[in-house]
Amino acid sequence: MVIYYKNETNLTKYLESIQETTFYKDGGFLTKIGLKKKIYPDIYFHSGGLSELSIRLIKNSKITIVNSTILKDKIIKTLGVDGSALEVILPAYEPKEYKKREVQKAFKELHNIEKNKKIIYFTAKDFMKNGFSQFVTIINNLEMSNWKAVISTTHEKQKIYAQELLQHYKILDDVVIVEDEIFDVADIFVLPTTLENFSLLVLKAMANKCVVFSTTNNNAIEIMDIFSIMDGPKDSNTSYKIDMLLRVKEEMKKIKKENKEIASKLTYEYQQKKLDKILEKLAL
Repeated sequence: MVIYYKNETNLTKYLESIQETTFYKDGGFLTKIGLKKKIYPDIYFHSGGLSELSIRLIKNSKITIVNSTILKDKIIKTLGVDGSALEVILPAYEPKEYKKREVQKAFKELHNIEKNKKIIYFTAKDFMKNGFSQFVTIINNLEMSNWKAVISTTHEKQKIYAQELLQHYKILDDVVIVEDEIFDVADIFVLPTTLENFSLLVLKAMANKCVVFSTTNNNAIEIMDIFSIMDGPKDSNTSYKIDMLLRVKEEMKKIKKENKEIASKLTYEYQQKKLDKILEKLAL
């Protein structure tokens, strides 16, 4: 079986463990001049934007797997394909077993955060492209005071950028900066991203029982409640909605529980079963 992907995932590892696979190569000189037949992938795992190569692979592979229905619909509309060779397998994430209340308590004691304060969290690989400045505006506009913001990054460049921006808004003291991801601690995760993809960070947050806010750019809105979908990175209603949740604890608790239930269905077993059905369809 010929396969192709940009990024190795648990799903691609699973496929390679159950099938004898060959990784697709775009072809050498003889292929390009037409003296050697090009063999396209049986399965192409598409991610990212529509480059010249990805368009060719989508049009010629037996099956293209994408990570959201939103992306599938966009490809059909953009390329004018009928979609019969496009399959959707949503991302998967399985958090470790833990008791959130206990982990939160330990974290708050370590960082001298009052126990009644809710944790509002931001993290991303690229702070600028994922809307950190909008995150700062959102927390700066909150009326409630029963919160503490936490951001995490292992990159010094991102940390310096964040500190300078927080200092500019004079809210550096309201924010704790750590290196490790703290989805197991957070109550609310905010990602005002401008990037068009399915952010696994959203799924991680939901799986770890967080309220999540993200933008319509993010294909992960497919698994989010409409209440939490931001109408763009600068959606002024986001601060108002967070204030409401900080006031009404039961509503926050309800959304956390619902997010956990949705995310708990997106397991590696779910992905493997979906892929197994695709393989049956191909009779490979």
